[in-house]
Amino acid sequence: MGQSASKEKFRESVNALVQVDVSADDADFWDELWKIPASAEEVFELIPAPSARRLRDDRFANLATLFTQAVAQLCQIVETPYNIYFDQALNCVRVLTRILPFLLEKGDLGEADENVEQLCWGTGSGVGEDEKIGLMIGGADGEGNNIQQQPGNKLKQKTDASPEEQEPLALLVVHAAMHMLFLPQFTCDYYEDASLKGDAASNANNARKFRQETKHEKDLKADAGLRQRKVEWGVSLVPTPTSIIWAPGAGVTAAEMGFDASTRKYDKNRIEVLRLLLAACCDPLFAPADEYNPLASRWLAVATAADAPNGICLFYSLLNTILTFDPQANPVSAGFSQGAHIKLVELSAQVLCILLDCGLPGRPDPVVDQTGLPCVEFEVASKGGFNLFRTLLSRIDSAQEMTDIYNGFARLLRNCYESESTYITGGPRLDCYQELLVLFWKFLEENPLFMTHILTRCNINEVIVPICFLMYKSRRDPAQIGLVHICTFILLKMSGERSFGVSLNKAFTKKLPTDLPLFSGCHSDLLAITLHKLVVNGAYKLVPLYSCFLTIIANVSPYWKSMSLVAAVKLVNLFELFSSPKFLYSGEFAHRHLALLLEVFNNIIQYQYHGNAHLVYAIVRRKDAFGHLASLTLERAQAQCHKVYGEHIKVTKDVDKDAPVQLNDKGIPQMGGPGSNNAEEGSQASSMVGAPFQPNAEWLDDLKDSLPMETVTRLLQHLVPVVDEIVAGKLGIVDEQEILDALNEMTMVGLLPVPHPIVIRKYQPNQYTALWFTAFMWGVIFLRNQSLPLFDGQCIELFQVSLAEDD
Repeated sequence: MGQSASKEKFRESVNALVQVDVSADDADFWDELWKIPASAEEVFELIPAPSARRLRDDRFANLATLFTQAVAQLCQIVETPYNIYFDQALNCVRVLTRILPFLLEKGDLGEADENVEQLCWGTGSGVGEDEKIGLMIGGADGEGNNIQQQPGNKLKQKTDASPEEQEPLALLVVHAAMHMLFLPQFTCDYYEDASLKGDAASNANNARKFRQETKHEKDLKADAGLRQRKVEWGVSLVPTPTSIIWAPGAGVTAAEMGFDASTRKYDKNRIEVLRLLLAACCDPLFAPADEYNPLASRWLAVATAADAPNGICLFYSLLNTILTFDPQANPVSAGFSQGAHIKLVELSAQVLCILLDCGLPGRPDPVVDQTGLPCVEFEVASKGGFNLFRTLLSRIDSAQEMTDIYNGFARLLRNCYESESTYITGGPRLDCYQELLVLFWKFLEENPLFMTHILTRCNINEVIVPICFLMYKSRRDPAQIGLVHICTFILLKMSGERSFGVSLNKAFTKKLPTDLPLFSGCHSDLLAITLHKLVVNGAYKLVPLYSCFLTIIANVSPYWKSMSLVAAVKLVNLFELFSSPKFLYSGEFAHRHLALLLEVFNNIIQYQYHGNAHLVYAIVRRKDAFGHLASLTLERAQAQCHKVYGEHIKVTKDVDKDAPVQLNDKGIPQMGGPGSNNAEEGSQASSMVGAPFQPNAEWLDDLKDSLPMETVTRLLQHLVPVVDEIVAGKLGIVDEQEILDALNEMTMVGLLPVPHPIVIRKYQPNQYTALWFTAFMWGVIFLRNQSLPLFDGQCIELFQVSLAEDD
């Protein structure tokens, strides 16, 4: 059958399903349907969203038969994985990928529908009658099953169910997909040589048992309060068999795998099945944001349960596929599709993100069984909300693995500027930076050893540079506001650690493909200059992040050894901007930005005076800005407010006091209200403000109390006469370097107030931030899967989707 003929035949079959009732006993119709070759693009084209919904709403019996038979055939191919059935299995995968999101629109997180509930989760008559829906591999011989069969095991095996207690189709389709991701000769190479498997497995397990912890690893665990416990039996966390994992790396080395697993010949099939798993776990899209519960999705609960088939191998396969990819070393001439592997990397990142975004956080405490291998207690694994993937992530404790994981993130994130600065046209470029940053955030949040390790043993600047580059490039793009948010959260979390601020003192020598001002300095300078640019030349919707930007700078300022001239001028410029009447009187709490900036200046003056003459001189040159603020009176404040805003006296709250999670017109979550994104440096203050208020005595008292002006005031009282004397002695013609040298040689001991304690503001996780990450992540996945429209925006409730009208 030719391609056009098969496409037309598939179209006729779909039309028949939508328009007439087709008996489940019509074997000729159904057998022919599954045998018609159809690409993923053709399936999505020939089953458009209106037809899929019409099939669900008007011909539910047809949809039930379609769904049941597709699941049945996947179960059959899992049981008997013969090559001759692979094409038919792919047809089933593509059809299920297309119809599952429309079923979940009326699932228990969407508009709960009784028919959909019975079809997906029912275990009664009609569900288990098809003889093709039987037991799936993994339970018979123990491979792909991580439950140790011992007395007292409280986790019941899925394969123990009797025919009268047939498992629901929802569970079967998720399990079938997880089996198919490791199907021999379909998605992986699997060597049946028992000696090879036995040797590799034995060597791997022995390496895990007898690996001696380094002093660094012991110190990390001691600092995190983690102590190893031994239990009699548990759910093993060891990947078995290692030969099916897609790539070596975390969890399994190339030597342990026994062969080279870097083949890319299965990439296209892996992409198809990962799309199915993504479609099967998309029900959070249909839950309203204010009602979303990370424990509510039964589909995700099945995929992340302790007995999910090949769950451990899937975690390490996805993680290693992502982090071992090197865009700059991509074998273009290897005969395989470069684009297919990049798509696999991006899709792996998306699937891993959603599998890590449900259930409860994993317990990082190391637990081993009697043989010394890592495991989880049965009581923990059998509780509701247990997430195998989050547990595996939290339990990574090898220093080498954490270093390799960090290096993978750094290598991939560097591609954002390396791909733009390369001289080779058509070089590989990743587009999944947002997914990578979400995964990086998950490691920072959920693994108590990871952040300490990378800040003390790795070059954290390898990640800081691409983060700054992404923030700078995205600052004015409304569709990338979420990217700026995730970068800000990462910087805010890491800035709470002393070692982060110390690491930023390393000299910055890279040349980025941007128009950032040239400077000679360290990575702290890069960070400050980037954040300054986001304030004065960023989108209006970044206003709620200003406090976060300044907090990051304040957190690293006590360790900033030598500030560049450019960074010093930029920070003092920010002080002038935030103390200008147009901004200062824009809201009742607008002066809080000034308090953070003064804290930055105080930290550097008190703790890093020598080496920061550029900042000291910049403050001296702009002494009037500090003097006007220190001497501000109520009468002058009211007069300035009246001059800028006229007779308006409406009191409004500052935009930074509340920053609710919202979504922009492209479905990207952000924190901020609507507004223009065309603010330039000269007009930013006017575009970022709301309705003005009338300064009063209470406001002025709060401003005076909250602004730590004493250190800067004393500095100016001593240094301004000194600088004036130097200038007068040179008859007004003086090289600035002479002044800088003079400032460096001075000592401020005894002239400044007693040094204040260093205050570090640490990020505190909360449910609102967690919800923001969920909405942001699904918004990214929704937009990134539009070339093949995996999801239709009409019924999405987690965020707002605005559909463009056709011309």
